[in-house]
Amino acid sequence: MHSFIALTKKPSLQTTSAGTLGIDNKQQSRRGSNKLFPKLADAVTQRISKTLAALGFKRVNPQASIDKPVLDNEQASNFMPLNYLGAYVVNSSDEEKIKEAQKSFDKSDYDILPDVQLSLPKPTCSGEIFRRRRQIPWPVESGICHAHNNGITGKGVLVGVLDTGCDADHIQFRRKSIDFCYVPLHSRADNLRKVRGFDVDGHGTHVCGIIAGQHIGVAPEADLMVASVIESETYQTSLKRISIALDWMLSQFESTGNPNRPIIVNMSLGFRPECLSKSEQGTLMVGIRGFISTLVEDFNVLPIVAIGNEGSGCMRAPGYFPETLSVGAIDFNHQPADFSGGGFSPTGGEVQPDIAGYGVDIFSSLERDVNNRSLYKHMSGTSMATPYVAGIAALYASMDAKLQGRELREHLLSTALPLQASPDRVGAGLARFTENGNKDA
Repeated sequence: MHSFIALTKKPSLQTTSAGTLGIDNKQQSRRGSNKLFPKLADAVTQRISKTLAALGFKRVNPQASIDKPVLDNEQASNFMPLNYLGAYVVNSSDEEKIKEAQKSFDKSDYDILPDVQLSLPKPTCSGEIFRRRRQIPWPVESGICHAHNNGITGKGVLVGVLDTGCDADHIQFRRKSIDFCYVPLHSRADNLRKVRGFDVDGHGTHVCGIIAGQHIGVAPEADLMVASVIESETYQTSLKRISIALDWMLSQFESTGNPNRPIIVNMSLGFRPECLSKSEQGTLMVGIRGFISTLVEDFNVLPIVAIGNEGSGCMRAPGYFPETLSVGAIDFNHQPADFSGGGFSPTGGEVQPDIAGYGVDIFSSLERDVNNRSLYKHMSGTSMATPYVAGIAALYASMDAKLQGRELREHLLSTALPLQASPDRVGAGLARFTENGNKDA
């Protein structure tokens, strides 16, 4: 199956002659609106629909397909308008038809993005699996115990997670109602499955446990919205699946009570642009930043992203984009993990990561055995540090619902605990909860 994404151009994102990205400061920010609105006008959608239909493409509504599965014989050539991201996903088994379909989009209005592969920074796991939960030894300086003792537990905050999934029947989540969606692989990616949460790998369940496990989570009363987009065998995903998942998440924000809630998105995934051809890098980087910018500018969401596990001097996008909060990993002695990435962002030169979280030998939920007993495991990686930071962000946002998006990002940076390590290893320091907001506390 051949695919591409046509993304409406954002005037604020521009490509420099060097291929890196800059932001047009003249574009007025819509930050703080946090309101739903269609990004694709009906007239434009109808025009493109007619053009693609004439080429043999069938329009598919990914939300409608949750209730009415798409038949396999309808999969050969189709397209999906993603209204909240302002994009179209176009699929066909015929490469020549894909080339013709690309001509349907005015290049002055749309960026044409290839469906590149992204991957999760593969964590390291301990061999031992535990049948009983242990007391999570979050250090005093994290501020987590202080927050919990004062009734600050993440209540009222919504945390979106893009990962391998989440086992909703693990004992850590049985009292939660997790909004869950599986974005299928390859040609079935236009047939979303909104079902009870599952996870055939355990990584996403581990991540969700760190964020909001009932007894082990940093923010145990935060609500979870999980999109399963990463394959357990390869730890890979695609830009198409990420875009469909993000559009689904944005569409859920109109649910009762969600439009004005603090919303955080946890992404333990990314890619290294140097692995792409030069012809792909410029357009792709603008496109992915367009997705992230929509989260931040149009919906006031804070994206928290793992910087990667390739070590010092290596980083993954979109972690090093200025719109995200990038996370590196430290151990419980506050030493940077050898695997944790860092360096200088190629999109602006800023030191990365932005902040650090505990990411070495982290105990959390994993899966269940055949007797329905909940299991746990230790894992290490920036994909463990990232949900720790997301949990800290949820604590702050539950204490003050006005802390959202960029303001929440700046609050996390300003209250981080300074560490005795280079900024290109730990950024501003350890993310922590301090009720008085004093960095020196």
